[in-house]
Amino acid sequence: MTLVDLAPELLPLLVFLISFQIEPRKFRTGIYLTWALGWLVLVFLGFLIAAVTSIWDDLSAGYLLLGALAVVALTIAGLAVFLIAAGITLVLKEGFGIRRLLSVVLGLLMLGFLVILAIAVIQANTGALLWLTLLGMPAGYLGFGFAAFVVYGSFYPAWMARYGPPAAAVVVLGSGLIDGRVPPLLADRLRKGRQVFERAQRGGRPVKLVTSGGQGRDEPVAEGVAMRDFLVAAGVSKDVLLVEDRSRNTQQNLAYTAKLLAAEQVAGPVAVVTSDFHALRAAFLMRKASIDGYTVGARTARYFWPTAVIREYVAVLRDHFWFNAVLLALSCLPLGFAVVGIISDKLS
Repeated sequence: MTLVDLAPELLPLLVFLISFQIEPRKFRTGIYLTWALGWLVLVFLGFLIAAVTSIWDDLSAGYLLLGALAVVALTIAGLAVFLIAAGITLVLKEGFGIRRLLSVVLGLLMLGFLVILAIAVIQANTGALLWLTLLGMPAGYLGFGFAAFVVYGSFYPAWMARYGPPAAAVVVLGSGLIDGRVPPLLADRLRKGRQVFERAQRGGRPVKLVTSGGQGRDEPVAEGVAMRDFLVAAGVSKDVLLVEDRSRNTQQNLAYTAKLLAAEQVAGPVAVVTSDFHALRAAFLMRKASIDGYTVGARTARYFWPTAVIREYVAVLRDHFWFNAVLLALSCLPLGFAVVGIISDKLS
């Protein structure tokens, strides 16, 4: 078997590599990566079934396919349990809040769908399977997008942390203070920012380290100032530090920092350091702001990560509201037609 023979199987991977080379800070690049990985799994499964069939019989291949489906179902169930456990842990550690229950709600929905699907299959209930298929279309659209966000959101910052070009400036984004002090999540960002800064310094060019964050209503000092003081206390020289202290959100973080770097005549790629769950969306916003560079993610507590990622995904959907609204509406059309058909039958 030659590469020419494998061309159809490798096409999705090639599309991803081209897109990543052209502009890695686009969501479609993550879609291509997830598509490529899923396609490669299906191709491998196809080869495996063909090999089993050639050695044994079709029944053995059927068992293999059934086993693969069982693994998928168990994986989804395991993920659902993890989401529920993480959400409960988050509430126990940080208090009750509707937003903190996002992962619990998602996990329960996933488990509920699997249970109903299993019952419908066991009972050979074609009506229930049809409705699950119709519901699965919008759920599949949102689910595949979320999977792509998680997969690429894990790959992109890890790749850039290792292979990103040396930066002319490293920017650490704020995330809120507690009683005027740097909390653990922000401290992790600052420590990661220092690592990226020291790596950039080894390139032999002058590098600036920027702390970016304004002053909230309940904060006695601007985040950027508190972050700078944290780094100075950790041994970072004041001479390499710049402070941006006016921003209230990520867009302003990037916009005001870009103006600050321009005023300081700092030119070259910028490495923006934030939490791992926020790194991909921050990269999207960097591209929109026409800022050359990449993002790097600092590790987040495992129990906090799922809910935070869900919030970020919802924010990405909101950032592209009309595009997603149209596609989601189209995916709901078959379900809508089915509901209208039932209502019209009952009224007639």
